[in-house]
Amino acid sequence: MSGSGLPLWLFLVSVIAVAIAIAVGSIWLGNRILPMQRYGKDQNPAIASFLTVVGFLYGALLGFTVVTTWDHFSSTQVVVSGEASALTTMYRQTVAMPEPERTDIQVLLRKYASAVAGPEWNKQNNDGARAAITRMYRTVGRQQPNIAAKPINQQFLNQLSELASDRNERIVGTKPRIPALMWAGLIFGAVVLVAFTGFLRLGSTVGHVIVSSTVAVLLGLLLCVVFQLDHSYATDQRITSGPFQHALDIFDSVDNDSRYFPR
Repeated sequence: MSGSGLPLWLFLVSVIAVAIAIAVGSIWLGNRILPMQRYGKDQNPAIASFLTVVGFLYGALLGFTVVTTWDHFSSTQVVVSGEASALTTMYRQTVAMPEPERTDIQVLLRKYASAVAGPEWNKQNNDGARAAITRMYRTVGRQQPNIAAKPINQQFLNQLSELASDRNERIVGTKPRIPALMWAGLIFGAVVLVAFTGFLRLGSTVGHVIVSSTVAVLLGLLLCVVFQLDHSYATDQRITSGPFQHALDIFDSVDNDSRYFPR
């Protein structure tokens, strides 16, 4: 999905169609306001200068937005991978724990990974992952002092704190960052830039349509890229729950190894 409720291909086709319609409409409007029969086919230097300034400013803003959203998208992917990696490390650490804490924590780690990869990732109301973290703290905290002081328990607590931190960063990082006002500015700027290309004079109407449509489609596609990156949960090009599915597979591998090589 594109984040707007439409399939990605239909969303892109709609954006391209709207962009071309704006480009063609701007040329038609430009010919109505500044007809060639009256003003000739010579280029208007005032409009050309205006487009140069607006294009430079808008290009800088759009380029900065694309780079920023991509950097944020990449950072969130790293956080998700780190969260899943912490899970696998913690599950391996449970092998050195005594019973019944070992089994209890392994069950909680599985519940956490399953909750994140399933209901929580699909934006359904689910408190399973959050409850699992709390119960893991309680399980480790109620151990006997001689057991709790073991190095493996301290290392597990460090990983648990890292897991909780990564979870918070992931939840915050997957929310859209670009405010509505900035979206309005980006879309309005693109429309203005394309609209004023209709007032240029290229000598050939077909060539004018091709140039204006190309500019409009390019701007529309770049705005689509920004939208896809900013909505990293709700689009086809989203951050996936693959690392957590992989963590569940590693849990199974650790359990199988424990059966073959019991303590």
